[in-house]
Amino acid sequence: MSIGVIRFEMSTPADCAALLAVLESIDARRASRLAIIAKTEGTATVNDFGRSLATLAIQTALERANVTAPCQVILSMGCEGIITPGGYLFVDMPERDDGIEGLALGMAYSDPMAPSDLVNDRHIAITRATVDRAIADAGIGAKDVALVFAKSPLLTHAMAAGLPAEARERANRSSAARAAAALGIGVALGEIAADAANSAAIGRRADLYSRRAMVFSGTETARTEIIVLGNRPGEHQSVRSGLFADLLDVDSMAAVIAGTSGEPFQAVRRMKSGGHLAAVFLKAGLAADGKLRGNRTTVFSSEVDPDKQMRAAASGVLGSLLGDTRMFVSGGAEHQAPMGGGVLAVISASETPWGGHDQIASRTSGPHAAAIHPGAARTDTSINHK
Repeated sequence: MSIGVIRFEMSTPADCAALLAVLESIDARRASRLAIIAKTEGTATVNDFGRSLATLAIQTALERANVTAPCQVILSMGCEGIITPGGYLFVDMPERDDGIEGLALGMAYSDPMAPSDLVNDRHIAITRATVDRAIADAGIGAKDVALVFAKSPLLTHAMAAGLPAEARERANRSSAARAAAALGIGVALGEIAADAANSAAIGRRADLYSRRAMVFSGTETARTEIIVLGNRPGEHQSVRSGLFADLLDVDSMAAVIAGTSGEPFQAVRRMKSGGHLAAVFLKAGLAADGKLRGNRTTVFSSEVDPDKQMRAAASGVLGSLLGDTRMFVSGGAEHQAPMGGGVLAVISASETPWGGHDQIASRTSGPHAAAIHPGAARTDTSINHK
């Protein structure tokens, strides 16, 4: 089994020309399954209709490329700062052996969830069960999982009408939806005790968190949708993740990317210059008081949404470390890291698979797409196209 990882870029939420070009260039019709993790511009609010544009564009690209294999998509909105809009295509082509060595991919989704299933004990349990199935699909164990991506349904005010008061209070809150799903992931990975992960803990127990999760929520899905990335036992470690204490903790970020604590900054630059970084993902969180290392910030007093500020700040920090703007950065790390901290993951490869960076880029109209490859330091839509 060989998993290829290819970067594509988007000029607007409705632009998937580069994705289509990549699908055609690798003849994705022969794939046994695919996954897409994308980040594009939008308001990232409940009524962000850019989600619909991006979802339709991705589905159209898959149809035009005559892809019939299952494809799971997790879409996150908001590219404030210096994030270049785009995504990563994961392709499983069993007959190819030039993908990223040792990388395991698993996918699963729940049945449609009723409003009464959201932001409560059932939400946590459904997420846990869905993660269990995705891990099994990857053919690895929970200890081999490096990162779980989750897309969670969002409970809207309209959906919450008639539900108990606690549910109505959590309606239209992306943070609550992310928190519930993150608790379920933590239980599935053995990081959170099952009896502690309950409705009362959602958004309240800062001591409960996963260390290998990135969760997103939206109104475009009624199911919990999971993509698992891990390392096959006994093979090259291709994907790794780790926590960082806050947005100024660049030492931990560099150590996660480099996979070493010895001269990690130099190692990151060598990996970048050698074309060995396939993908980088970051989830940034906020301290409850908005302070950073004891100093006051205006994160909660500004007219700008806190998550938007976090994406902008985090992209600048990570971009300066990588020397690149092609990255995935998201805000909102509820139960995904210690309060105020975040999680970073990287996929790496000794060589750039599937033709190399320049070859893929030239096939897909210059800047629109490029092949990539990425994979602990201290310890945010899904289309199923068949």
